[in-house]
Amino acid sequence: MTQVDNTVTATADTIAPDTIATASQIILVRHGLPGGPAVADPSLGAEGVAQAQRLAEWLRAEPVAQFVSSHYARAHETALLAAQPHALKVHVDKRLREWDSDRTTYATPEAIAATPRGKAFAEGRYDEFIPEYDKVATAARMRAAVTEAAERAPGQLTVIVSHGGVINTLLTDILQAPSPFFFNPGYTSMTRVAVMRSGRFVIQSVNETAHLR
Repeated sequence: MTQVDNTVTATADTIAPDTIATASQIILVRHGLPGGPAVADPSLGAEGVAQAQRLAEWLRAEPVAQFVSSHYARAHETALLAAQPHALKVHVDKRLREWDSDRTTYATPEAIAATPRGKAFAEGRYDEFIPEYDKVATAARMRAAVTEAAERAPGQLTVIVSHGGVINTLLTDILQAPSPFFFNPGYTSMTRVAVMRSGRFVIQSVNETAHLR
C-alpha cells in the first residue's frame, strides 16, 4: 500500500506577508498623573487612578494579549489597573523607565510651571525642557523592550505603560527626527505602533486621549 505524504512544504505563497495587518500591535501608554509627597518614585494620585480606570474601560473590549510596564510605581500601578478587566498579570521591564537622572524627587511639568524649564514646556519649546541624557542608548533600550514584548505575542496586541520622555525618544528615533521630544503626551494617552516581523516599527497614531473625555 502506498503511503501518502501529507506534509505541507512552506513556500512564499503559504507564509503570511510581512504587512501591518500581520504585525504585532503595540499601544504605548504614558502613566497616569502621580500624586502624594514629592519623592523620587511617586504613586498615582486620585486623578491618576481615575485616568487609569478610564483607560481600563476603554481597553476592556480590546483583545489584549499582555500588559507590560516599567518598574516605576506610577507606570506599574497604571498597568495593574488597566489590566484588571482582562485578568492579566503585568510583566515588568526596567528598560521602559524614564530618562535616567540623579534627581531625588519627581515633579510633573505642571508642578514646575513657574520655572524656566516649566515655562519652556508650556510654550512648546521642548528642546529647552528635556534634560541631558544618552538619547542613543535610551532609544536602543526602548526598541529592545518593545521588540521583545512583540516577540512574546506575535501578531497580537500588547499594552506597554511607560513614560512621556522615553516614548518621545522612541518615536523620534523611528522618525529619525532631529529632536528627541516633539509632543506633550497626555496622562494615560495611547500611541499605537506596529512592529513588523522584519523588526521595522510603523507609527499608527500619537497621543490618543478620547477615553478621558
